[in-house]
Amino acid sequence: MNRFFNIILSVFAAGTTVFANDSLSIVTSVKDTVNVTDIVANGDSVVAEKKGSLQPQKADSVPAFEYKTEVSPSKRGPKDSMMYFSWRADGPLGQPVRAYADSTIDKLYIANMADKNTLRYADHSSLGSPGISLIYADRIKKSDFFFFTPYEANYTSPDDILYYNTRKPYSKFWFVGAGPSNRSDQCVGGLFTVNAGSKFNFGMYGDWVNSYGAYESSSTRNCNAGFFGSYMGLRSNLMMSIGFAKFENYESGGFLDESYITSPERYGNPADEAIPVYFTGNTFSKLHGYNMHLNYKYHLGFEKEYKVNADSVIVDYVPVTSFIADMKYESDWKRYTEKGTNSFHDTFYNASAETRKFMPISTMDSVLFRQFKGNFGVTLNEEFNKLMKFGLAGYYTVSSKTYHYADGLQFDYRDTDPEFIAVNKLKDLELADGIAYIDSVGYRGRPNWSKNKDTKMGIGAVLSKHSGKHLFFNVVGEYYFVDEKLTGTSYLLKGDVKTQFEIGRQPVSLGGSMELKNECPDYFEDHYYSNYFNWDNDFDNKRSLSVDGLFEMPKIGFSAKIGYYNIDNYIYFNEKALPVQTSDAVNVFYLSAKEKLKFGVFHWDNEIAYQTTSDQYLMPLPTFVWNSNVYLRSPAIFKKSLTLQVGAELNYHTSFYAQKYNPATGMLYVQRDKEYGDYPLLNVYGQAQLKVLKMFIVWNHVNQKMGNNSNYMISPGYAMSPSFLRVGISVTFDD
Repeated sequence: MNRFFNIILSVFAAGTTVFANDSLSIVTSVKDTVNVTDIVANGDSVVAEKKGSLQPQKADSVPAFEYKTEVSPSKRGPKDSMMYFSWRADGPLGQPVRAYADSTIDKLYIANMADKNTLRYADHSSLGSPGISLIYADRIKKSDFFFFTPYEANYTSPDDILYYNTRKPYSKFWFVGAGPSNRSDQCVGGLFTVNAGSKFNFGMYGDWVNSYGAYESSSTRNCNAGFFGSYMGLRSNLMMSIGFAKFENYESGGFLDESYITSPERYGNPADEAIPVYFTGNTFSKLHGYNMHLNYKYHLGFEKEYKVNADSVIVDYVPVTSFIADMKYESDWKRYTEKGTNSFHDTFYNASAETRKFMPISTMDSVLFRQFKGNFGVTLNEEFNKLMKFGLAGYYTVSSKTYHYADGLQFDYRDTDPEFIAVNKLKDLELADGIAYIDSVGYRGRPNWSKNKDTKMGIGAVLSKHSGKHLFFNVVGEYYFVDEKLTGTSYLLKGDVKTQFEIGRQPVSLGGSMELKNECPDYFEDHYYSNYFNWDNDFDNKRSLSVDGLFEMPKIGFSAKIGYYNIDNYIYFNEKALPVQTSDAVNVFYLSAKEKLKFGVFHWDNEIAYQTTSDQYLMPLPTFVWNSNVYLRSPAIFKKSLTLQVGAELNYHTSFYAQKYNPATGMLYVQRDKEYGDYPLLNVYGQAQLKVLKMFIVWNHVNQKMGNNSNYMISPGYAMSPSFLRVGISVTFDD
């Protein structure tokens, strides 16, 4: 801790202190709502901006799923033929909200999507491997499938999709590669979108990761891909996306002895891939998911003329009332597989003699989840409401969730000892229908599949104000008269507010958000059956409150965020990796800040977060997390077409009791044996942009062999990536 404070004091001795987390734009949807006529093209040109509700954007962006929303409504440059509009569907009724792809080269050298969306991310070192953000405020739930948790930071959900309206076809392709040929990782992807006429747009995206990993049994193979399209007419609006996600990774169980990392000289400094792990090439997890999103709106309204100049006007259609249907479907399955077991498996899971009876062949734990969710509503738009300057919507919400999992075999487990197997030849059992199954406990037979279906129904309302100059707000309330446990007590109330003003001549944005929620525990928190872990609980509803505030001065590169989070009836995984509910309230306080200093070509970006938790055992978090990026960036040269940047990036977090990872479930569980952290991670990089071409080279973990501190373990059994070189390139086509 003393080392951390010495570093911090030296960094901020210049007198500039900042606190912000740039990835948390909590109130952007308040002002940035898109009107239909802002999206629809007018003949051969794009309709002019109206009321500041939409900003044009040059066609020079990252993939649709790497959007960056902006709080400031400042105008952009003049329109030209390469511009496009982009937005996303937000909220329960799919309100179009301005969203922008990050077209800068600031974080081009960061290949892992999870690392771009949070200040510090802890994974298993391989690109796209399971992990968790070390910033509590950044832990965003993207899927209702319980076992998606360790993959969510790398998952492209329907809410992440950008929709486009562009005059010319737009596409982008990129490649990232790293490491030697036998331990390399690659990421390749692309985006393509095109308009067919002025109102209809469609596109596709894809991102494929194939990483062998630096350590034994740490390979990953991931994919996010899909299609999207929109029709933005004056009276009818349609947005639709279809996505596929695949996450496959070998499970190592972690290192047998962390001394191979912390004191490698004791073992003769072995190669990274030679460090022994619990499971070697015979254990892996798979999670596959499909999702669909469809949003349809029909507007009733009237036409209104806007004068462009002395000789021309634009006829605008002003919607008065809108009828909306927003529907989502999700289908996911997860499988944990062991091809044969050994003593390491028994040791890792502390398998009892009784449990060992049921795992002599293999393990194949599978669960399946399906969900349909629909919101159907009517809105009264604020443009028409002259008496009360806000929009009002009411809707009916319904969701249906289905869970499938194996809870046993048709034959009696009490007879599944070796003698019974030998006599009855269960390993060679063929069922009457000619199909043989290997079930969750490794025997051939037919699993008894359990199926549970939960239905949730309720009503909701939205109160919003998006027009005007200074004050904007959005409030959503939902009450469920039928919930998963038939308690009738589930509800949701959330809102955000933002105001804009000037201090001197500096634009300032000030906002806040709040969410109050009472919800049933997830079905798999209550019930689960597998080879190693079984539980049958009846937990109470979880209650949570979150309050956030945001202060931003974009011209001087300063922003700050503050947050308070309270959870009652918190559910966590104890030291036996089983879910437990505590009646004690868990509280988290969060403060973050960001500054961007610039002196000519010299840049110094700093971002720091402070967080404290009321119980470090139940909710372990590092107290300080810090990122510092020092770089030189040239002005645009060669006819303003080339930009060069070289720099060094430092990542650091204080030590804390990082949670253990359970390969069989993918869940994190608490431990009090050892703290992890207090290690600086240094990367050096160079990157360039030449018109439509971007490229980078980065030497990650350059300080691995420097000094006497080799304790770069990031969690129990797992270390940061060793030192390696990574290169990347991306090309954009806008014609």
